[in-house]
Amino acid sequence: MKLSDIAVNPALIEQGDWVDNLPDMPGIRIKARGMGNADYRKLEAKLIREIPRAQRLEGLAPKDQDRILGRLLLETVVLDVEGFEDDNGPMAYSRALGEQLLFDPQFQRFRAAAATAAEIVAQRQKAETEADAKN
Repeated sequence: MKLSDIAVNPALIEQGDWVDNLPDMPGIRIKARGMGNADYRKLEAKLIREIPRAQRLEGLAPKDQDRILGRLLLETVVLDVEGFEDDNGPMAYSRALGEQLLFDPQFQRFRAAAATAAEIVAQRQKAETEADAKN
């Protein structure tokens, strides 16, 4: 195996990239930083440390996992979203909309799509990005 086959693009992980064709999100595209970007790792460590040790010894409770993931996605991953509409037409992405979409259980499909976008960006390779730029 060539080393270039496993190399990712660290600049994209930190700066972000657009991801289209997300599962269960037709017409939606998310500009996301890669999962595990520097801000993500710092905030994740902080949020986990805030949970009392006795409550995290055998793993985090699902409610804590959901809260932490929502906050990580909101503050360190999702940069922009295109494709949402209301009765008046296209909706601009905002922090308030992000909070609703990432913390409200009825929008868990969006949270999953945002996490998928972050994983995709984290795995993108340099050649893939250069090919996209030529199109």
